[in-house]
Amino acid sequence: MSRFDAFTAGWSFRTTTPSFEAGEEITAFVTGYEDGAGVARIGDTVLTLTDAAPELVDTQVDLRIEEFDDSDHTGRATILSDDGN
Repeated sequence: MSRFDAFTAGWSFRTTTPSFEAGEEITAFVTGYEDGAGVARIGDTVLTLTDAAPELVDTQVDLRIEEFDDSDHTGRATILSDDGN
């Protein structure tokens, strides 16, 4: 193994369009509220939060992914808890 390989071992690049599986639990910020639902954006991936109240915008919440479309990087998630609870 070269010194460069040893130095860069374990490095990886993050994607701007992360994918999720139904049932996966993540933490994210509610970044907006549109058409009666909260929105969490993670890079270019958009999750709709149908149970989010408008006052949760800019709040970090724990989410469970309910469904996710890997082809357009959109999905629906349910709020498990927010950092205010």
